[in-house]
Amino acid sequence: MNYQDRNNIVSIIVGLTVNSYIIFRLFEMNAAGQFDGPDAINVWAQMVVWMIPIGIISTIIGTILFNIGYGIITGNENPSLLVDERDKMFEQRGTMAIVILIGLGFVASILALALGWSAVVGFNIIYFSMALGSLTADFVKFISYRRGY
Repeated sequence: MNYQDRNNIVSIIVGLTVNSYIIFRLFEMNAAGQFDGPDAINVWAQMVVWMIPIGIISTIIGTILFNIGYGIITGNENPSLLVDERDKMFEQRGTMAIVILIGLGFVASILALALGWSAVVGFNIIYFSMALGSLTADFVKFISYRRGY
């Protein structure tokens, strides 16, 4: 398992964990009526803005710990950091998944706003299309590494 493949695994785990927490918090905050007032967008943004650095830091720490643990288990403590054409091709597949899902999410949020839904719903659509795009990209790369092409 190369370095990029291990990073994908960590990214999938962290992405699922952070976004599950965000979904839980959104339901909790909505039930408490925090999105009913005129400052609903600010409340939403304050919650999301804290999750971005938490996700980044969790990914960095998780990658370090996973690589150390994997190195200890397999006896290969120095992973290869070489990137070949196959790695670049897998990365491009993942990028395409992100672009498609973010584009669809943006169009869906515009449609939701045009149909009279709240701005909080529009921002949630955009956020979760980005999160789903990132997760899908990681799964595409993970599956590509398993298939080998």
